Amino acid sequence: MITVRRWYILLVSALSLQAAAAATIALLRGLLVIPAEPSATAFQIAVVVIALPLFLAHWIWAQRLAAADPSERASTLRAVYLHATMAIFLGRLLVAAFDLVAGLLGMALGDAGTWRGGQPFGVGLSPREAITGDVIDIAVLAVLWLYHRRVAAADARALPPPQGPATARRLYVLVFSAIGLAMTAVGAIDTLRWTLFQLGDTVLAPASGVAAAVASLAVGLPVWLISWRAAQLLFAGPAPEERDSLLRKLYLYAAVFIGTLTTVSGGALVLAGVLRGALGLEPQGDIRDVLPRVLGAAVVWAYHAAVLRADYAHWPEAPRQVALRQTSWYLVAGIGLVALLVGLASDTSVLIRSLGESAFGDDLREQLAWSTAALLVGLPVWALPWRLAQRAATADTPAGAAERGSVVRKIYLYFFLFIAAMTVLAGLVYIVSQLVSVALGEPAPSDMATELAQAIAFSLIAVAVWLYHADALRHDGRMRDREQAQLMASTRVAVVDGHDGSFGRSVAEALRRELAGVTVIPVGLTPEAAAAMGAGESPQTLAEQIAAGGVVVGPWWLAAADASHVPPEVAAALTASPARKLLAPAPVNGWEWVGVEGTAPEQVAGRAVQAVRQVVEGAQVRPARQLSGCAIAGIAVGLIVVLLIVAFAIIASLGLPVF
Repeated sequence: MITVRRWYILLVSALSLQAAAAATIALLRGLLVIPAEPSATAFQIAVVVIALPLFLAHWIWAQRLAAADPSERASTLRAVYLHATMAIFLGRLLVAAFDLVAGLLGMALGDAGTWRGGQPFGVGLSPREAITGDVIDIAVLAVLWLYHRRVAAADARALPPPQGPATARRLYVLVFSAIGLAMTAVGAIDTLRWTLFQLGDTVLAPASGVAAAVASLAVGLPVWLISWRAAQLLFAGPAPEERDSLLRKLYLYAAVFIGTLTTVSGGALVLAGVLRGALGLEPQGDIRDVLPRVLGAAVVWAYHAAVLRADYAHWPEAPRQVALRQTSWYLVAGIGLVALLVGLASDTSVLIRSLGESAFGDDLREQLAWSTAALLVGLPVWALPWRLAQRAATADTPAGAAERGSVVRKIYLYFFLFIAAMTVLAGLVYIVSQLVSVALGEPAPSDMATELAQAIAFSLIAVAVWLYHADALRHDGRMRDREQAQLMASTRVAVVDGHDGSFGRSVAEALRRELAGVTVIPVGLTPEAAAAMGAGESPQTLAEQIAAGGVVVGPWWLAAADASHVPPEVAAALTASPARKLLAPAPVNGWEWVGVEGTAPEQVAGRAVQAVRQVVEGAQVRPARQLSGCAIAGIAVGLIVVLLIVAFAIIASLGLPVF
């Protein structure tokens, strides 16, 4: 009931407020800028007269509820309403401010055509009308934004927000930090580009681009500074969820990733131009177009990378942040390795082709310039994140074990193993097909030696890539096996059972068989159970045997309130033991389990072994999910489709008919 009421109040408030704000701006523009048609003015007055009281009535209702009930003030929906409304008003305000600054600069530089005045293409607006229109937009939107910001700040002071409101606030701050950063970077890059062209032999018209560039910088820089300062204050505040935030790390890694790609791509263009000149080719493009983009992106990259290092120096990574950091590392490393391999393969092709040609022509020089640029740029882009990832994965620590076991790392390694294997397959198939074709009497092509040499070279590169990544996987596996052996050797599992001991015997045998090195302590509560489990004579009491186990596995009835067949000392030992206790749905005559598939001793034993393995590895105990028949069929069909696509691609690359 309360949730439905909250949705109703805030939804009506949001829609009526937006309608009233838009109608107010349009009405003021019609009165002060360009007179509107009477019908349009009547419609705008009607919207204001109806929507504004509707908003006020519902918003006053919402404010009274928030004042009377702290949970209403701290609700996620209220926080979303406030920050979404602030985002809409601030976004429109930034557009108007940008237009105003760009128009004023354009007028000062003698180019009034850069002014839109809030209208599409600025059709029919004089400078005075454009100024008035932008000022109206800014004034109305600023008042509404400031009011909602004041309400949001009052809510934050009145009650520390739970996760939901904190997430809405964090998202709002980071979104406008990203907008401000983008505007600042674009404005700085375009301003620097315009300045470089002014200093060169090609002088641009005074206002061409510079008005919009400076306006973007003038509006974006304050937005970024204010928003990013707010984000930094949240991170440094007392709330630990701010430091564990995934949104902040996503923002930082996105800035680093975009900055890296822009720097690398621009650097490749600059380097290719330098190499083209060194090889005697005609210059293409202008470095003044590329250099500002490289410098601006490099600053963005360096700053946000430094922020990430400072964050991790003062606060450890949360599990979700670890996965995001791994994704960033391996994504950048993958892009760099692809550029490196493409450049290496292309340089090898140039070398082989040059041996078969009498002159080193312009086409080979062109290819050499671009491929060498890709190789030189791709090498550090791959090596730096890969070195960090390898350092983390080879550490003999729990964090290193988690790094080696990460899904992202395995996807990265197996992806390049797959690409290398397919390249070797395609290359060898091409080589063998050409040789067999000649052996069967087909005339050898004139460039057969060159093509075979290229196929051999590409295959050798792929083999080297495959061996390198396979070695990384083998090293991960060796370290994992060693850690597993150490963990198992230090683990003692007490298996407790009564009645006839069939459950305990099945679990103990499965543990000894599947978890080599684990010490199994059979604890039989009855003589029959002790004999079935092979407990034998022990100087320790049952309670002492249970206390010796780091993990205790037993049937569910050990925790039953009316388990009169459990000796008191055993019940007390189970209660006092700090060990992880795993209860299994062992079958008991007269009792049935609802929602549990299979309670046969061997099935229960297998699940118990899996749970013990998860406990030993420090993972959360999760049940294994059986795949349905439909899921298995879908996976099979998907694999067949993938194999057919790969087969067709290989056949097509060799120039063979598909059908």
